[in-house]
Amino acid sequence: MFYICSMSDLHVIWFRRDLRVHDHAALVAACASGGQVLPLYIFDTRHWHRPDTSGRQFDFLLESLADLDGALRKRGSKLCLRSGNAAEVLSQIHTQYGIASLHFHAASHDPEETERVQHVRSWAMKAGIPLREQAIRRAMPLTPGESETAFRHYMRQPRLNAPENLDTPDMVSEDWPVASDYGLGDDACAGRQTGGRTNGVLQLRQYLSGRGRPASKRNLSVTDRESSASGLSPYLNWGTLSDREVWQAAMRAKGALLSDGDETFAASLDAFVENLEQRSRLLTAKPRHEQVENAGLPNDIFKREMVGAADPRLAAWASGRTGFPLLDASMRCLQATGRLESELRSLLLSFATCHLWLDPTAPAQHLARLSTDFDGALFYGNARKVVGVSSHPVGQIPNPVRHSQMRDPEGTFIRKWIPEIADLPDALIHSPWDAPKSLLAEKGIVLGQSYPMRMVDHMAAARAARRHLFPEQSSHALPFGVPARPNMARRAGMSKSGRVHAVPAKPVQLSFDLGGHA
Repeated sequence: MFYICSMSDLHVIWFRRDLRVHDHAALVAACASGGQVLPLYIFDTRHWHRPDTSGRQFDFLLESLADLDGALRKRGSKLCLRSGNAAEVLSQIHTQYGIASLHFHAASHDPEETERVQHVRSWAMKAGIPLREQAIRRAMPLTPGESETAFRHYMRQPRLNAPENLDTPDMVSEDWPVASDYGLGDDACAGRQTGGRTNGVLQLRQYLSGRGRPASKRNLSVTDRESSASGLSPYLNWGTLSDREVWQAAMRAKGALLSDGDETFAASLDAFVENLEQRSRLLTAKPRHEQVENAGLPNDIFKREMVGAADPRLAAWASGRTGFPLLDASMRCLQATGRLESELRSLLLSFATCHLWLDPTAPAQHLARLSTDFDGALFYGNARKVVGVSSHPVGQIPNPVRHSQMRDPEGTFIRKWIPEIADLPDALIHSPWDAPKSLLAEKGIVLGQSYPMRMVDHMAAARAARRHLFPEQSSHALPFGVPARPNMARRAGMSKSGRVHAVPAKPVQLSFDLGGHA
């Protein structure tokens, strides 16, 4: 069915993952149309019924929308809220009020969002409504040198000012929803970051004012990496900050630091900018050789065991009760704060899918639900590499004990989140099963009661997984990162538990916390 072209002067700006009024090309274009502007956000019912979404993500979104609404009200406007299928919602508005043009930013290559936008394009074409689609980031070639040139050219362009005033019609908006309206359960997360541009700007200022100074140092501990991270990933993922304004702020700060002779902090900002560029490339470069359905993981070619939430192995892993202290501390941190550095998220997913040999879907969805900064395109694009179902898999199985000894040598992070074993000495806190029974008794630790026994022999489990995942390695020398002789590990001050499978030279990121250096 084709509609008659509208004679209205109503220009709709459709907000999605660009929840700001600053440096917003689509909003500027809508205001330049000369008529009334309707700022619109549509809650996608289908998205919030996905098994990888959660109440903490929804609450962060609500806070971001409330901040956006406040910015619009300062300019004489307000945010109109609707829920449902985007094309159907726009059709209803067009029927009631008429739409002269529709403005929005292009989608990333998340399959679900791409499909949603395509339905809107098809509807607008039939309705005779002009689409004004703006690119959030310039599409960049996959060749690293060319992409860097294109990226930096775009980033150097002047930022767009927020409009001073918006003429918005008095249109009925739906009530502000709550997570339970979409079937999302209670998801209290006391340590979660607060959404909205105001908080994103504060995070950026704190990072550039000194918090990010240690980020370029090699072999930072988990605690130091955590304290020096930018914390910007959820704000970038929801677009409360634009990539360009963050890049320009970092480059200005870097210039000032170099003028003052502070090369250490300037080097940290170099790493920060490189990660920002990598993030932009992943979001703009369409995946190749990957068949992904519903923005998730493809079928597991290794036929690992599919289990439900009640499975005791999945339940123990998901609750931080594996018996491996760094894994359990990481899971408990993610549960309590909604954030975790990417290397540790990779380690958790690798353990579930390699050592426990569980189908990747349920563990990946659990990590996604706990992550406030979840973005399907970024998360699953990298998760496929970690679990070995990508055309470019990681190729190694990280050792949780070795990682623990390297990344938390003094056990500070473990003691913060696993108080049950806080009294163990540094040399044993990474592998409590290696502690003498007399020492455990002295510290009041009963493995299997006060703290779990380790779920599996991680060395044997890794060998078994490697035979399935990397059969070509089974008859060759040990992979990179494994000591050639058993006593080398002990000479380095490591327990025997930490000397078998490899630590990736450059851990794959599941999502981007740009203050980190993963």
